[in-house]
Amino acid sequence: MTQPLTYTVFTDFDGTIAVDDIGDAMFLRFGDADVCMRSFAEYRSGAIDARECWRTGFRTMPVLTREEFTQFALTQRVDPHFRPFVEFCRSRTIPVTVLSDGYDAYIAPVLERESLGDLPRFCNRLEFPQGASPEPFFPYTNSECSRCANCKRNHLLTRSSEQEVIVYIGDGISDRCPVRHADVVFAKDALVAFCETENITFHRFNDFSDVLKVFRPMVESSKPRKRRTAELLRQSVVMGE
Repeated sequence: MTQPLTYTVFTDFDGTIAVDDIGDAMFLRFGDADVCMRSFAEYRSGAIDARECWRTGFRTMPVLTREEFTQFALTQRVDPHFRPFVEFCRSRTIPVTVLSDGYDAYIAPVLERESLGDLPRFCNRLEFPQGASPEPFFPYTNSECSRCANCKRNHLLTRSSEQEVIVYIGDGISDRCPVRHADVVFAKDALVAFCETENITFHRFNDFSDVLKVFRPMVESSKPRKRRTAELLRQSVVMGE
């Protein structure tokens, strides 16, 4: 007998859970803003990949301790509606996983502060060597695609099953690939234009209260449905096509 479909949720962090892009903010706070912004512009244009962009930015930073960086991280705001969204998902046994092209050094303390430190998360790593600038590490790159430092698509595929309808929530460049493979998409800011251009069905949102307004009745009053285009694309990746 075929098992009924359920939902699984994946969400971006910077500009989605966090009100602002903390990755941008940390370079404005600690790095050479002009160099970093030029590097980000090159990344957005496709001239360089995310790893080169990140490394360029971190080379402009002074020596920092983890404690100093954590103090900065804890000044950053989180969407106040994110926790109610997570609580709703937990009440329905719907997994919520954080996927970010940012860094554990700010994501972990911010989630801990919000009493959400137990959420599964996959992101890049930042180390603080003594007497040197912070050093980035990228444990989740994709050898077939160098665009992003952390391949969100791979997490999407390996952490979901055929019995799950994949929900993705995001706002930027690193979210373009995963929304192609998701069944239900919530988009804001730059991701909206991408979804419109690529004919990806999506729900526009400003914050997680908008997401919950759509997602709650979806869960409570309708049967989960997969997006056929996304399902076929996921199958082609699994088959290595």
